Amino acid sequence: MSISTCPSCNSPVPPGSIFCDNCGYDLRSAGPTPQPMAPSYQAPQAGGDLACPACGHVNVAGSAFCENCGSQVSQMPAPAPAPVYTPPVAPPPPQPIPVPPPMPQPPAAGFVTGRLIIQSTNASLPIPQGKQVVVLGREDPVSGIFPDIDLDPYGAQEEGVGRKHAQLVLQGGRVCIEDLDSVNGTVLNKQRVPPHQPQPLNEGDELRLGKMVMVYHSS
Repeated sequence: MSISTCPSCNSPVPPGSIFCDNCGYDLRSAGPTPQPMAPSYQAPQAGGDLACPACGHVNVAGSAFCENCGSQVSQMPAPAPAPVYTPPVAPPPPQPIPVPPPMPQPPAAGFVTGRLIIQSTNASLPIPQGKQVVVLGREDPVSGIFPDIDLDPYGAQEEGVGRKHAQLVLQGGRVCIEDLDSVNGTVLNKQRVPPHQPQPLNEGDELRLGKMVMVYHSS
């Protein structure tokens, strides 16, 4: 006599089962002993069927116990998916390090340049380099006066040149002549220069310090 449901858990029981595949109850104690199925190994079918590790019987998916021998059936882990090959990504080419543009250099400070030609002797007096103010006069160690251009060797005292008579200064990028409140005055192109009022010089301008006449050349 076949049993259609398990007397213990009332789960459906396939015909010929010896144990309940849900709770493992021994169905033989509930009626005539059915003939056990011959143990035979069957390959698991697609859909998750489980093979009994004791007798090899294939049980339906979700069975906790083998319907042939009653052994517990362990759920086998699903096969791991095949790894997907991902080609390596080449690193980006190195980028050149940006070089900051050079900082603009401040313009070099201007200096008084050129030379003076003494008219009476045609002596050429170069203006000292690297100065923005060049004093013209006569050297007097006793008074501690040392002008940048000493005119004493050229008869400056006899010509009425003072010890600090005038100076060449740079204003607005131009060389100017400035009288230092001298006794005998400074004349530019036959025009008297007011004291402490610089006047711009041009190539070939005539300068008169006292009675000493000079010509300015810018180079």
